[in-house]
Amino acid sequence: MKLFRINSLGSAVRAILGWPLLIVGLYFLAALIGSAIPANPDWREPEHGITLFVETNGVHVSLIVPMAAAGQDLSNLIRPEHLADRDLYGTHAMIGWGHGRVYRNARTWGDVKVGDVASAIIGSDDTTLHIYHLVDPRPAPYRKPFRVSQQEYAKIIGAIRSTFRLAADGQSRAYPAYAPDNLFYDSKGHYSAYTTCNEWTGAVLRKAGVRIGIWTPMPGGVMRWFD
Repeated sequence: MKLFRINSLGSAVRAILGWPLLIVGLYFLAALIGSAIPANPDWREPEHGITLFVETNGVHVSLIVPMAAAGQDLSNLIRPEHLADRDLYGTHAMIGWGHGRVYRNARTWGDVKVGDVASAIIGSDDTTLHIYHLVDPRPAPYRKPFRVSQQEYAKIIGAIRSTFRLAADGQSRAYPAYAPDNLFYDSKGHYSAYTTCNEWTGAVLRKAGVRIGIWTPMPGGVMRWFD
């Protein structure tokens, strides 16, 4: 009887642990498949156009765009006066979107809080845009350039603009972030395990007509398309 109870307990423990591991495994498999199937498969990089970048820190993928190009100007949203030192105002903005509490509380992996991660997985409307100011960015192993047409660029900027959550006076609201050259901004959107920070970047490019995976929740799922 005692042996039966031990075996039953062991089976229950394996079942309890097995289901979450199975779900996680299926999630990563779906992410791998989704990132490998191209949306906009006929897209080709134009010979002439606007140069953008995707940049990863290994966790997040952000989109780097000019502050002003091809008739599109972000300076009324990402304004010089938001910075304590206006000399840091960049020629380009590196823009990422994600879960607000994770972004604000976790500058490094060591700062990550279990409650924030749980909120991100379950889903939350607490989201933010994280914007770095860059001056004349250059390609690097973690920063890949690509070109888009003016029409595609207009759609990308339109998608970025639509993510800002404006105050009652119609202005964007900026908050201190990790260093003087980067800020958080109020944003729209619902974060979840499906709509991650990396999927936001993928979705912006997908909607503009750029070739990228149909679902890109992981950083590698975005970056693979620009190697």
